[in-house]
Amino acid sequence: MSFDAPFARELYGGPAPRWLADDQARPAEHVHHGLDAQGRIVLELEGQRREQVLLHEAGHCTTIGWYGHGIDNVRLNRYAGGRLVADHLHAGQRGMDTEHVWDAEGRQLLRSVSRNWRDGEPTWSNQYAYGYDADGRLSRIDLQYLDVHGQPKPGHDRLMYLRLPKGDTLKTVEARVQALLLQALPAALGRIPRDVPLYALFLCFTHEDVPAAWPPFLVWGTESYRQRIVAAGEDVPHDLWAPDEIRGDGADHELWFDGPEHQALREACLLHSQLMGMRHSDASAMRVLKAVVPELEVLARQTGLLLTADFVTLMADNTGDIDPLKALKARLTPERWAQLASRGWV
Repeated sequence: MSFDAPFARELYGGPAPRWLADDQARPAEHVHHGLDAQGRIVLELEGQRREQVLLHEAGHCTTIGWYGHGIDNVRLNRYAGGRLVADHLHAGQRGMDTEHVWDAEGRQLLRSVSRNWRDGEPTWSNQYAYGYDADGRLSRIDLQYLDVHGQPKPGHDRLMYLRLPKGDTLKTVEARVQALLLQALPAALGRIPRDVPLYALFLCFTHEDVPAAWPPFLVWGTESYRQRIVAAGEDVPHDLWAPDEIRGDGADHELWFDGPEHQALREACLLHSQLMGMRHSDASAMRVLKAVVPELEVLARQTGLLLTADFVTLMADNTGDIDPLKALKARLTPERWAQLASRGWV
């Protein structure tokens, strides 16, 4: 469904929108639009699930959205000189009020400042800050969280968009992400405790939202954790290979690439996420993970970590939606897999 938001494709990804004639559209997948005499969108239908009506008046537009059998949200956009200057969203018990700040000439949007609210909770504020190159083209978008005085909180910035450098493609960015990740791993492995042997080292991603954990992060399973799971005897093959279970064990079992030394990796991963988002495919990220996992095992053995005799490395979806054992079985030799299976661990 459409909504008037600055730089929406840069922030949220997806292919460039295009109009289709009715005989070329697929009603179950595409959004059907109704236009008024001025060519403005006044009605949108998305399959049988969602619809919204747009009411245009001088200086503002009200959008009312339905989902199922009731009103889902109401949005009011305000305009001045043809530019969006504010929008207000009310979605049940939560909402957001946003002011869009332009430069003196009204040519470049500088900030989008939002106050977020939810019934029964304190409000909080954030802003998108937009940067431009010498030619006036958008070059970056930073998400900044604001204090009670409306100033950015130090150390809380999050880079949300980078303009793709000239000559870069999905292939070149994928290769850069893989190289930078491999470059960062030795130092990361050096930070893993060496007091307890490890039986597994996971390179974790988030299947439902790959950009949320890209670059991927490390989770390690200790032999002491494995022995507790085996002794409990409940759902052993699941709990041994589920990163979310290991992370919930109460000990420090994870490491993220979030330090200042990882800035180049994070920026490359952001570009990578943008390119994958435009294709609606995370296949490129999966290629990186599959290539890095065997190298991770080699590095783990080279960096002096305490490892069990049956130690393995594997890629794993942190949410548990994808069974990691299928990929692990494909990577291990039949002998190594049989060893784990004989003990009831897979």
